[in-house]
Amino acid sequence: MQKINQETKHPNDVPVIFLTDPTGKVVRKISINEWRSLRADTDPDQIEELDIKLYREAISFYLQEDYPKAKDLLHFLINKTDYTHYEYVERLATIYRLEHEPAKEKALLSKAFHAIKLLESSEGILRRIEKRLAKIDAFMLPTDTQFSH
Repeated sequence: MQKINQETKHPNDVPVIFLTDPTGKVVRKISINEWRSLRADTDPDQIEELDIKLYREAISFYLQEDYPKAKDLLHFLINKTDYTHYEYVERLATIYRLEHEPAKEKALLSKAFHAIKLLESSEGILRRIEKRLAKIDAFMLPTDTQFSH
């Protein structure tokens, strides 16, 4: 997939990798960006494999209800893919729903909608996003019974 926008990211927003020696002792930590530059000549499948591992770790945190850690990893993956990988967006939107943050959920889904709209063969994903946005709008609108008293 092609990147859509190139926002600069704050260094503290990038997860780190702990490098260990053969005994398992942590030697140093490096950012994922540094790790990727060290592996630039290696197989691109290794970098994709790291993204899969990060997503699995985010799901693990999600299942443990450790939402701050899951959100950190998902934010990183979403920014890396410029909101075009819907699985990441959908999981983060679900966390926002669980945390009763409909405005954040709507903003995230809207940004993903505009990014995914530029891709080919994305009609099904766009319909899913539209349905989810409609549910958020219905939830956020006050009902008439609240004002009839």
